[in-house]
Formats: sequence, structure tokens, C-alpha cells
Amino acid sequence: MSTMDFRQLQMKVDKNQIDNIYFLYGDEPFLIDKSIELIKACVLTEGLLDFNSDSFYAGEKSVSAIKDIIETLPVMSPKRLVILKQAHLLKEQDWNTLLPILENPVDTTTLVFSAEKMDKRKKVSKIIEKNGTLVELKRPYDNKLLPWITYLATELNLQIEADALRLIHQLVGSNLYEIHNELKKLKSFNKQDVKITSEVVLSVVSKSRVLSVFDLTNAIGRNDKISALTCLANLLDHGHSEIGSVQLIARHIRILAQVKEGVTLGMNQSQIASKVGVPQFFLKDYLMQSRQWSQKKIERTIQALYDTDKALKSSPVSASIWLENFVLSTCQEESPMAKSLL
Repeated sequence: MSTMDFRQLQMKVDKNQIDNIYFLYGDEPFLIDKSIELIKACVLTEGLLDFNSDSFYAGEKSVSAIKDIIETLPVMSPKRLVILKQAHLLKEQDWNTLLPILENPVDTTTLVFSAEKMDKRKKVSKIIEKNGTLVELKRPYDNKLLPWITYLATELNLQIEADALRLIHQLVGSNLYEIHNELKKLKSFNKQDVKITSEVVLSVVSKSRVLSVFDLTNAIGRNDKISALTCLANLLDHGHSEIGSVQLIARHIRILAQVKEGVTLGMNQSQIASKVGVPQFFLKDYLMQSRQWSQKKIERTIQALYDTDKALKSSPVSASIWLENFVLSTCQEESPMAKSLL
């Protein structure tokens, strides 16, 4: 069976086509949680719902005890739902315990695993793929986020103007949980159910985070290490995770690169704003900042961000050290030749 994405899973569930085993994995926790909600709403439709739903984290309960629950008949319902989160932390002996029910799924139970990753080379992965459904839930690429914002807004019955959608993306970044939370704020604010404009977004969504990003990139552009470190701390203080902050900064640098390219191609401001996908009233700041960045500095910074992101996800060293190293390595004086390329 081929691996599904969120939309394909949604289509299957909408048709009431539910499998006995699901393995949800990927780097987007919002989509993993939404997938679990979809499956749960379809499986638990009648009977004593609380008695037929169990959720565990790997290591929270013995796997043999979880296996017993999986094999327990549901109470006044055709199905039981068992969810095992952080399945990537299960040990080989745990999987061996679960092997009998993976090879012969329990018809009266829907078993859902969620994990950050899956090693398809392992025997147990092949068994799950054969007898169940794999769903990969990757974080949407930056250029795919506008459709996601539109989808989440539609779920909340919000009508949002196109420029306001781009503004939400600009202000909030790529974290789907944060985007969803800001949309819920707009829903609470929009008592009259009118179309959301950019002005409404600006009045409801906090601008502190994006201002911190502008301040940070300005400081980096000036090679001002002290200000850059201060701005980074401010960014984190306003609720961004370390990895999320790196991603937001990376997006900002990519926009600067696209703005520079637009200027080089002789585009006007309207054309550049459309090409880059940012509201025009932010373009002036991007144009000003792009003049401070050579192509070499942009490439070096993107590489430093990539290295930092990789280190944050894989290294036990304190995240603050990696972020500080990123700022220090980025805030380096460019050679006169590099500056001449601005």
C-alpha cells in the first residue's frame, strides 16, 4: 500500500473507509493531531466513547498492557480506538510484543501509531505497510502555506481577503499551530462574519514577532552582534521555538534574495510584491534590507541556518548555544569585494 498524505487520508475517512492500523509520521505535529481527530471522529460514533478510547505515550505504560487493551472488546460499540504516540521511541522488544496484532489486526480495534519518523527498512514497518495505512505528514513548504491558511480558515468559516492571507503568513510564519491559533482569534473578533481584511489582521494578530525578525536581520546586516543576540532573545521570548525561529529567519532571508532578484530583473514594486508573495506595505522594508545583503552573504547565511536547524534537531547541546553560534558566524565582516556586489 502506498503512503498517504493528509488530504488522501481525509478523503478516505470522509468515505468512512477506516483501516485497523494507522502509522502517522512526520515533522508536522499539527497535521498528526488533526489526522488523529479525523480517525477518532469516524471510529467512535456510538456507544460509551470514553470507555472505547485509550491514548498512551511510548514508555508511559507497558506494551504488554497496551496489547491487552487493544485486544479488549469495545463497550456497546463496534470499534475501540487505541492511540500510541511517540512510537519512534519503542524498542525492538516492544515491537516484538505487538507483532501478533500487527500481523493479524484486531477487527474490533483501530490502532493508531504516531511518530516523528519511520524506518521503512525494518521488518515491522513492512508488516504495518502491508496490513495497515501509512500517512506521512510533512511540514508544508513555504510556498504551499497559503492554501493551508485558506483551508484552516475555511474550517473556521472565515472569509479572508487574499492580501490578508499573505499578511497572516508574513506575521505568523510557518507554524500551523500558531497560524490556527491566530485564525481562532480572528474568528472571535469577527462577530459580524464579514470578510477579513488586512486592516483587521493588523488589529488582531500580534506584530511583535515579525518586528523582531526585521530587527534581527537588520542587526545581522549591520554585523551588529550584540543587537542581533538581543533581537533573537526577544524573538524567543515572544513564543517562537528555537527551530521555529530558525525557520522564520530562513524564510525572511529567502524573501530578501527574491527581492534582490526582482530588482536586478527591473521589476516594479507591485511585480516584486506579487512574485515574493508579501503585502506591498512590507515591501519597502524588504527593499531597504536587501541593499545591505550581498548574494554571498545571503548564501552563507542560508547555509548557516541549515546547519543550525540540523544541529537543533539532532544535538543534545543547548539550543541557545547553536543559535548564538549562528549569530556570531553570520555577523562577520564581508570583504570589500563582497560589499561591492550589493
